[in-house]
Parts: sequence; C-alpha cells; structure tokens
Amino acid sequence: MGNALARAGLAGPALILLAIALFSANDVAMKLLSAGFGAAQVITWRCGVGLALVGPVALAQAIRTRGIPRARLALQLLRAVLIHCSGLTFFVAFARLPLFDAYVVFFTAPFVTLALARVLLGEVVPRTAWLWASLGFAGVALALSPGIASASGAGRGPLIGYLAAFAGTCSYALLMVVTRRLGPDARLAESMSIPALAGLAAIGPFAAMTWQAPSAADIVLLSLTGALWAGGNVSLTAAIRFASPARLAPYDFTAMVWAIGYDALVFGTAPGAVEVAGAAVVVAACLGHARSDSGSGARRGRA
Repeated sequence: MGNALARAGLAGPALILLAIALFSANDVAMKLLSAGFGAAQVITWRCGVGLALVGPVALAQAIRTRGIPRARLALQLLRAVLIHCSGLTFFVAFARLPLFDAYVVFFTAPFVTLALARVLLGEVVPRTAWLWASLGFAGVALALSPGIASASGAGRGPLIGYLAAFAGTCSYALLMVVTRRLGPDARLAESMSIPALAGLAAIGPFAAMTWQAPSAADIVLLSLTGALWAGGNVSLTAAIRFASPARLAPYDFTAMVWAIGYDALVFGTAPGAVEVAGAAVVVAACLGHARSDSGSGARRGRA
C-alpha cells in the first residue's frame, strides 16, 4: 500500500494529512491541560513519552552507523529549537484563544512556507499552489469575519494569544523547510529523538521548578500528548521525504475542519453558518490543490 501511494505521488499528501490529524488531536489535549499545568511541564512530559517511544530505535541506528554527521546534527538541533518554539507559543495561544481562532492565525503558514521554500530551498513554486493557497486563506478570512466584526473588534481573545499563534506559525513554516533541507538521509526515529532530548535538557529544569502533581486522568492525557506529538512529527518528517514543502503547504488548511469539530464537540463552542461556509471553501481549495497536484505529478511521470 505504501509503495503504491509513493508511485502515485500520494504518499506526501497522505502523510501530511495524517500529521495534521495527529497534531490537531494533540492541540485539543494541550488546551485541556493548559487549565492546570504550565507549558514547561506539559512539553517536558511529552518529550519524555516521545523519547521512550522512539529513543531505543534511534540509539540502535546511531550505534550501527557510528554516530550522526555533524552537518545533519546541526540541522536536527535547529529543528528541535523550531519544534519547541512552535510548541511553547501555541500552548500560550491555546490557553487564551478558542481553538478555531488560534488555527485561523496558523493558516497563514502555507504562504510563509511557500515563500521560504522559494527563497531558502530554491524550489519553483507552481502558480496553482499560490492560487489554491489564496483560495484557502479566503475561506479562513470568511470564517474569521464574525470574530473580527465582534464588539471588541479584536476577535475572541487577548492580543498576546494571537501574537503567540503567529510566532508558532512562523516556527512551523521554517520547520518544514529545515526538514526538507535534511533530505532523505534523516532517519525518522532520529528526527524525533533529538528534539525530545533537547526538550528534556532545555525545558525540563523549568518544569521542575513549577511541577504540579498530576492525577491519574492527567497522566493519561499528558501521555497521550506525547504519543500524538511523536506520531505527528514522524508523519511530518516522512511526508517531506516524498514531497516539497511548497507542494504540501496548502494541505495545512485541513486543520480548520478539525478545529471546528473539536471546538464544537469538546469545548462546546459551536461554529456559525459563516464559519461553516469558510470551512467549506477551505476544503474545496484543498481538494482543488490535490487534483491539480496529482495532475502535474502524472505529467512529470510521463516526461
């Protein structure tokens, strides 16, 4: 099945969609945990779970290949910084904003990714990618319009929440480009273990200073964030092996559908008709991009 997807050029899109689904579920858990725990404790815990899940595989690979080349290690450490910058800033955003509002800011990521892929990777960004990304962002703007037109005129949360979400968005977009720079030599377990180790080393001491004893239910939820985070990062890294960030960027908009669903089912924040209409535009943009992308892939295959 995996080989068939790769031959059809669908492996990258399928894996990025899986990554977005896992990250969206992780975001829900993070928002729930933000009511009782600090960002440092949540991130430290999930790094511990992630390392427990993939660390042994990464260690065995490093021993077999006699370590990690210095250039690749430097890029992996940069990825770790970007991963945790994104995690910390989105934790701040989720604690202060409805999930949907934080995601609306995140939906600027495809544009940032497309621009970075062109500037830093020298990759040609098809005009259709810009067009479908623009349509997707139009859907986002439509969905956000009720919040913009609210009495406060600034959405449904404090400015710091929106600024944190934008900082996380930029970190995520740069993460996509850096991961692409690693190329196919980056092992999936290594790409998960190094950020987990870095997080434990850099954020763990802050978690120790503000540690709150979790209940049994909290332990389950904290551990779930670790498993979802690890699975999402592995899927993201694998997706970029098969396709460029420019090709994958418009699929980020599918997170809107998850945000609307989770806000309604978990947090009791039901979307209105305008939000649903915006989500429909986003889905249409993603389907259009997928269709044009598969067509261009077929043309490249025949060339």
